[in-house]
Parts: sequence; C-alpha cells; structure tokens
Amino acid sequence: MPIFPETRSALVLREKTFLSLRNLIYEASGLFFDQLNRQTFEQRLRLRVEALRFDSFERYYLYLRYADHDGEELQRAIDALAVHETYFFREKRALQAFGQEILPLLERSNSDLRALRIWSAGCSTGEEAYTLAMLVLESGLFVDWDVKIIGSDISPRVIAKATLGRYPRTAFRAMERRLRARYFKRQADGSWQVIPELRRMVTFNRVNLIAEGSDESLGDFDVIFCRNVLIYFDQRARQRAISTLHRALRDGGYLVLGAAESLMASDTPFKLVRLQNDFVYQK
Repeated sequence: MPIFPETRSALVLREKTFLSLRNLIYEASGLFFDQLNRQTFEQRLRLRVEALRFDSFERYYLYLRYADHDGEELQRAIDALAVHETYFFREKRALQAFGQEILPLLERSNSDLRALRIWSAGCSTGEEAYTLAMLVLESGLFVDWDVKIIGSDISPRVIAKATLGRYPRTAFRAMERRLRARYFKRQADGSWQVIPELRRMVTFNRVNLIAEGSDESLGDFDVIFCRNVLIYFDQRARQRAISTLHRALRDGGYLVLGAAESLMASDTPFKLVRLQNDFVYQK
C-alpha cells in the first residue's frame, strides 16, 4: 500500500504531506514552518515540484525521502524556502557599534597577536561579509594585521554568488557612493565587482548552523554576526545554533544579532552588553 493516496488533481499540498515535508526540511536545516507560513511553504516548494515534473507533492516527498541519495534536491528545496534578502550596510546601528566601538576594543585586546577573526554566519550572497571587511579597512586600525573574515550560508547557490563578488545597483541602496567607488569596479553590464583587496579578506564556506560539529573547521572568532537567521528557527533549532555560535567565539568575543532578534527566551551562556550604538552579546 502506498504511503500516500494517488491523486490526479492539480498540485495541492495536503496536511499529511505538508507535515512530512516540513519535518524533512526542518531536520536538515532548522528552518521551521508553522500553519501561518504554510502558504509561503507551498508556493516556494511548488516550483521544485514542477521543475521535476512530479504530479503531486506526495510524489515529491517520496523522492526526497527515498530517492534523493546525494541530497542535491533536498538542498535545492531548502534553498527555495530560505530567505536570502540582504544588501550592503544593512541595519546601521549594529554596524556603527562594530566599527566605532568593537573594533577599537579588539585593536587593543589583540595587539600582541595582531590577528582578527570575524564570522558572518548566514551571509547569504555576501553583502554583510564584505561590509564588515570595508569597516575593518575604513577603521585604519589593522594595517599589516592578519585579518580573516568568514562568510557562511547553508545554500551553495548563494555562496557561489558571494564568492563571485558581483552585485547589482540595488544592493548598494544603503551604502555611501564613495565606498562603492573605492571598493568596487563598475562592469560593462552595469553591475559592480568587488576589488581584489577586499575579496582577499573574505572566505566563503557552506555551513549548517544546526549540524553537529559544523563549526569545528572554522576556528575561534573575535566577532560573529548572525543577523536575521535565528528568527527562522524554532526553539530547539535556535538552541542548537546558539550553542554552535558560542563554541566558535573566543572568550570575551562578541555576538551581533539582528535588530528584531534576542536571546531573552533562550537558555544562553551569553551576557547582554549595552554599547553606545547598540546591544550585543558577549561570551
């Protein structure tokens, strides 16, 4: 007997199939969709069902569950469901706290090692990671230092775009033109390419924040930006991600979350620190 009943109707996401697909996506990525987000879930996943020419969501689930041996289609499904909206210099209060307060503190505390490590977790197409690199350069505090910035995301597609480092005009809507002129070169098609000096500062990797040991190869960080990521997790996945971020920070390191995010409802070892420009968390 088949797990799901056969259907010849138009693509309709039944309750049982929704729950099965949702749980499969959740266990792989931590992304959580409740009934309020069901329509968005269905609309975005419908594109994958149609792309593979399945006649039902049920058949698509069975394919993911039993035939997608290399996990490539599951990754495409996660990619379709994840939100990748971002742009340069997004949420400026946090960036002001980083550039004007955190960086001077790190310049003093790390003066013996002359090394700086920053992680942009959930970096999407790379705008945040490159923004942080620009702020480090603009500060003028880390000349001849060993500066490494890691950008990570669960999506190989957006990591490839970040690595390419080429952006449309809309990505610069919150960024000063002088900075665009300094750190990007305009291309014939109207896009803007990151200059080599900035590109060399940033390395991009695929990282799943809720996967066991996902941070082991990354090293210890002075600052982690994880903005507008935890809001898409339920409490269990959020706790796993917080544990990953805590392990990856050195003692005294800083965690910067999105403006709408907080650890107040989570069991967390971080302490909340009030800076002049924003609130951040510290290990």
